[in-house]
Amino acid sequence: MKLVQSILTKNPCYTAGRKITVKGLMLHSVGCPQPKASVFINSWNSPSYDNACVHGFIDGNDGTVYQTLPWNHRGRHCGSGSKGSGNNTHIGVEMCEPGNIKYTGGASFTCADLTTARSFVRKTTEQAVELFAQLCKFHGLNPMQDIVSHAEGHALGIASNHADPDHLWRGLGMDYNMDDFRRDVAERLEELKEDEDMVRYKRLNDIPNENGFRDIIEQLMDAGILGGDGSDKTGNNDVIDLSHDMVRNLVLEYRGGAFDRKFKAVGMEPVVKD
Repeated sequence: MKLVQSILTKNPCYTAGRKITVKGLMLHSVGCPQPKASVFINSWNSPSYDNACVHGFIDGNDGTVYQTLPWNHRGRHCGSGSKGSGNNTHIGVEMCEPGNIKYTGGASFTCADLTTARSFVRKTTEQAVELFAQLCKFHGLNPMQDIVSHAEGHALGIASNHADPDHLWRGLGMDYNMDDFRRDVAERLEELKEDEDMVRYKRLNDIPNENGFRDIIEQLMDAGILGGDGSDKTGNNDVIDLSHDMVRNLVLEYRGGAFDRKFKAVGMEPVVKD
């Protein structure tokens, strides 16, 4: 996921500086045939635009996520309902919508090219899954309980009467809904937790050398096959951030001669002798 900070510093929601304790995430779609996040960002970043502000947009052309408010700032993304407003508790993120749909009234629309539109929406949805999984991890949220759509927010009494984004999947005939989205986020969250628990080596010296692993990784660095961040100007103790599995796979490839051509090219002895 590519995350770009593009904070709406001129929007009244930002300048007001009101903070929230994040208790949930609300998924939106923009409700018009506009794939470019930049169109909304440029329009909404104004002192006079006081009717809406969200925490992020997901661009439909390349899937880039643009963060437009600090996550703990109060936005204006869902209005209110009989039980109050999700603006006081929820992060709100908008998915851009395909340019080849045409709204005909309310949440109904026609589509000139279903295949292209479905591919578009799959992309933005996948990026939303990744973003929401990371936000759930950061804020300690339960995806199955703490994620809602704007439409579900209205049913819960914390949002205005909108149909998004459920109407988009339904209108394009996609076999997908918010229950599927929550399950996808929950699965991705578990993967992120597993990645966090994985043994990682920040620098070369952190790699154990009982089986010659560190020596082999150092040879790969000497040959230019692996590179660090350049923080150690005189040696190979740069930040490399390798997981144990990555080190093990590199060692297996090394011992099988996978890097011998490169070794020869830089004047080093190959592992597998001719």
